[in-house]
Amino acid sequence: MTEIFSENMSEDYIKLYETKEHYDTIITVGKEPNIERIYAHSLILCTRSSYFRRALSDEWAEKKEGYFTLSKPNISISTFKPILKFLYCGIVELRTQEDEIIELLIAVDELLIQKLNDIIQKFLIKNSCKFLKQSPTKMIHFIIHNKQFNELKEAYLETICKMPKLLYDSEEFLLLEEDALKLILECDNLDMKESVIWEKLILWGTAQHTIRNSEMMCEDTNNEDIGILNKTLQELIKLIRFYQIDRKEFIHVIWDHKHLLSEQLFKDLIHCLIDPDAKPLYNPFLIRWGNFKIDSELVNREIALILTNWINKKTTNNKASKGFQYNFNLLFRSSLDGLSSQTFHRKCDNKGATIVIAKAQKSDLLIGGYNPLDWNGENVYKSTTNSFIFVINLKDLKNLTVSRVNKNHSNSTIGCDNSHGPSFGEGPDLHVLDGCRIWKYQAKSYPKILNVDSFAISFYEVFQIVNNITK
Repeated sequence: MTEIFSENMSEDYIKLYETKEHYDTIITVGKEPNIERIYAHSLILCTRSSYFRRALSDEWAEKKEGYFTLSKPNISISTFKPILKFLYCGIVELRTQEDEIIELLIAVDELLIQKLNDIIQKFLIKNSCKFLKQSPTKMIHFIIHNKQFNELKEAYLETICKMPKLLYDSEEFLLLEEDALKLILECDNLDMKESVIWEKLILWGTAQHTIRNSEMMCEDTNNEDIGILNKTLQELIKLIRFYQIDRKEFIHVIWDHKHLLSEQLFKDLIHCLIDPDAKPLYNPFLIRWGNFKIDSELVNREIALILTNWINKKTTNNKASKGFQYNFNLLFRSSLDGLSSQTFHRKCDNKGATIVIAKAQKSDLLIGGYNPLDWNGENVYKSTTNSFIFVINLKDLKNLTVSRVNKNHSNSTIGCDNSHGPSFGEGPDLHVLDGCRIWKYQAKSYPKILNVDSFAISFYEVFQIVNNITK
């Protein structure tokens, strides 16, 4: 029988750490006037760190009077001591190191202590909101200047995007470096209205050269201060999604600073403001999370993003899909427009791609389908391999079912006729009868999504799907 006494061993290493008995290594840490000599055991250091294994090897090590000697002036005493304690005892008290946690992580990364590195990063991620509230610029500048901490970078960007006021309402916002601001403006999931983002950018640019707002609003486009501000913001202005600014806010937000925009961009913005149906000349951006709007009693932003990913044939957990490629324009709502199939066709025919979505009675299910074509036609089936039907559980957005066209039935995927509402598949797989809350279901053109042949709905909505991106 083998008995393990790991607790006793741990106590022995703690004692060795405290007494430094029989040390053979001297490490000088810190800079004048805060320098201290640390006494340690090379065997412990080499066993726990590949950095020390190399630094104390015969090839690299220096010895004086029989002791290995190292100098680490870039690591402070207060940072090195908890590292040494971890190497000996496997103990780290990060709560007591919060003021120097970044310095600790940088030192641990340099000393190649991966286990402690992982522990610190998890701690920083878990407490990202707290650290961003305390020192937003310090944390953001750290992640942009230390690209090796990619998981940390993604976590902090996600926190900023979810709670942008942590940064944008901070007194430190104006001290943000341009590269840091650029990184944030590139995020599709920034939960902030574009008008506010633009106003904050103007404040930031003004602060870089202490220009007064009154000078910026001057009609003289040759004004020296405007020229300086324009040069400062030149690259960042390219990241502003002007076409996503609310029409009601446009004049108030844009007009006073129109000299910062190119003449072509400003003219096109005015054109699109006057004509709501006009397409922007150049708009490569996804709709930012904070700008996305949908007039719906069934679909929120989370569900719209799921549907967007399905339209683009991406998985719903696709990390790259954080913005919206499409506008969801409400065409029909049965609770307002009634259940007549004639009304449905009058409002939804010749509108191009649409999403149909219904709330099932006495359940938390949303059931519907995507038609990439149109609904006009008399007693015809239309062919496409890009349509789908789906079920979404409102109580669990991870419990999703999307059913794409069976290859053998791709010629009859969309059914069109004025005698009925939207109809998917030859079964018909999902079929809306005229004036009826009962929807028919019979799997044939699409794989099975339900275990019933009909179900009752409370109401349903239809949205026109319009591609937002023009290049």
